[in-house]
Amino acid sequence: MKFLKKKFTLIEILVVVAIIGILVSFLVPVLGNARDKSRSSVCKSNLKQIGTTMYMYLDDAKRIIRHANFPNPGPWSTRQNFPGDTSVLECPSDPNPNPEQWNPSYGFNYSNLSERKLSKVNNPAQTLFFADSGHGNTTHPWHNRVPLGYLINNKSTWAAPIGIRHNYAPNLLWVDGHVSSLNKDVITIHLSDEFWDLE
Repeated sequence: MKFLKKKFTLIEILVVVAIIGILVSFLVPVLGNARDKSRSSVCKSNLKQIGTTMYMYLDDAKRIIRHANFPNPGPWSTRQNFPGDTSVLECPSDPNPNPEQWNPSYGFNYSNLSERKLSKVNNPAQTLFFADSGHGNTTHPWHNRVPLGYLINNKSTWAAPIGIRHNYAPNLLWVDGHVSSLNKDVITIHLSDEFWDLE
């Protein structure tokens, strides 16, 4: 008895290819979201390590928050002031971090915390310490500001804005040491007093 070999028709092949294409189109965004979440997790870990390092320094500095010259001259983000590997200052979603040139991925709440005693911070759980920092090439209402390791707020216009990486949910380190993402309009962060511990 002979068995006839069934051949696929062109339409059947095209249907299979179309189904594979549809499945791939569903899979690509999922993989992209997983990658973004992974980068955001690394970023949060970096902020946590920055917070731990700063608290270790504060223990030896009479609990006075300083942004530079601890214990060596220069800004907080450079190698002489930040011990170990400065890659902790580089967010994986930041395309151009450069801690050595005072352009880390993170900014410090300079205007309201510098030279301030830790015990004088009114609400540490809701006061920014560090956060994703924006740069001159990012899309932001203050995109033309100088990209420094400091954060802009409604009382300061010379520093960098909070970065809008991680799908518009910037990662923030608060003075009490916890890290979170803030899913809200980033503009309101800069215009509101509540996150900066202003009187």
